[in-house]
Amino acid sequence: MFNILTEDLIRYKCDDGKVVWASLPQVYAALMADDIAAFPALRPHQHQPAGHSFLVQLGVMAIHNANLSEPPTNADEWRQIIRALTPDSPDDEPCQLVVADITKPAFMQPPVSSKELEKDYKNRLHTPDELDMLVTSKNHDLKASVASSHEIDDWLFALITTQTMEGYSGARNYGVSRMPSGYGNRPAFSVTPSVRPGVHIKRDIMALLERRQEIVGDYEYPSDGGIKLLWTIVWDGKKSESLLINRMDPFYIEICRRIRMRRNAGRIFAIRANSASRRIADIKGLTGDPWAPVGNSPNQRGTPPAFLGPRKFGYERVVDGLFSADWKQPYLLDSTQFDENHEGTIQLVARGMIRGEGGTSGYHERVIPMRRMMAQSMSMMRGRPQAKQLEDIARERIEQIGKVKNILRHAIATFAAKGNSDFAAHRNGQPSPNQLARPWTDKLDEIVDANFFNDVQDEFEADESERDGIRKKWLLNGNDGVVDQAERFLKAAEDAIPSLSIQKFKARVRADSTFWGRIRGNEGLPFLFEIEEGE
Repeated sequence: MFNILTEDLIRYKCDDGKVVWASLPQVYAALMADDIAAFPALRPHQHQPAGHSFLVQLGVMAIHNANLSEPPTNADEWRQIIRALTPDSPDDEPCQLVVADITKPAFMQPPVSSKELEKDYKNRLHTPDELDMLVTSKNHDLKASVASSHEIDDWLFALITTQTMEGYSGARNYGVSRMPSGYGNRPAFSVTPSVRPGVHIKRDIMALLERRQEIVGDYEYPSDGGIKLLWTIVWDGKKSESLLINRMDPFYIEICRRIRMRRNAGRIFAIRANSASRRIADIKGLTGDPWAPVGNSPNQRGTPPAFLGPRKFGYERVVDGLFSADWKQPYLLDSTQFDENHEGTIQLVARGMIRGEGGTSGYHERVIPMRRMMAQSMSMMRGRPQAKQLEDIARERIEQIGKVKNILRHAIATFAAKGNSDFAAHRNGQPSPNQLARPWTDKLDEIVDANFFNDVQDEFEADESERDGIRKKWLLNGNDGVVDQAERFLKAAEDAIPSLSIQKFKARVRADSTFWGRIRGNEGLPFLFEIEEGE
């Protein structure tokens, strides 16, 4: 019932705003033709890795299994090669949302060995948002709308997200194998000529077809393929049933929950059972996930990152992911011939959900346009001259931003301390001067972050003789340089932080003196003033 291979169960939106209902093969055909603008049922946190990676992994495995060199363009061929992944299920049970016989697989729902085991499925979920892995503190508008009115594709995307993205959520509820821990996260990096769904998905499919043997060798997957769709394998929830990673296809689509969909009186709902162990034996996330960076430093070699933290996808964290020797770049960050065949910029796409104990801490996404010179440098081996130049520019700018932020914090704290240098003496149960400065340094960081990579590329693409001038103008130009912005925030903080009039003049003078004295000093940015001082 509700066969995604033959029935029109998935909505997609065209560029003209028209909403089309389609089968999964028709969706693939539309994606390959770049006819899809969006999926109305796909909520923001479900885009990646869940929705995007599912379509890429399924597509890659189907194409490889059919011995094709590139994706089909028509729905009939897509239906044929997807169906060929489950030859033991002639009635398409693995692609049906509801299959009454619990001993047979259903879409993203593993079978059990006996019908008697249905009694273990004691937890009932009535809406897709109850099933979804996203845990929030309140029932916000999006969740309420899904709860009150949902379609088949809402259930499909909730299933995919939970089964491929869920972490540890209490005893006998284990997380996916592609995360380093139950409280970890699954960051996703790739480059693409366009963030349109079809172009991005086709690009990643083509890239993984090219990199398949490399991933097989790096992670010792079976060269002739392995288990591809884990929901087709019997799972009674016993410890003895944990599977080893060396039995998997490198692009396997996993499941981490024992879930079955049911239909009664025309309404769909889910039932869920616990399990005694992980579906795949714990391997700390070492799966060769093609979207995720992997630890590469001596003290963490081979370990996957808890990459998303307080800095999320800020400029410092992205630079770490792109250049740091501590990380091995994701397979999908390398430019491909597919990218070269498209004109214009290449987009660096970073996405991920932050997990914490007992819940999630938000979905985060960043798209960075990369001009050709940067994109080509990113695909070079580390240590090559162009890649090293790009890294040096980015790292030097991060260091200089850090100096300006530290100086701004010190100057604002000096003002908040009424011009005194003993900040601790002014607390008295109130926020410390350094705490009062934090919002202003954060605002400076946000402004710098917005154009950081565009500014880096301006300098990188310039002749070497012009780079010093570009850097100085970026830092100080009398208008929107980093130092100019910092001074503007210092003035705003001096106006905003409460101070008695009799103390304010002294505090402002000392704060301004601290700011410019340190900017000009040896530990600041003295090179900005060399010409001025020499005249």
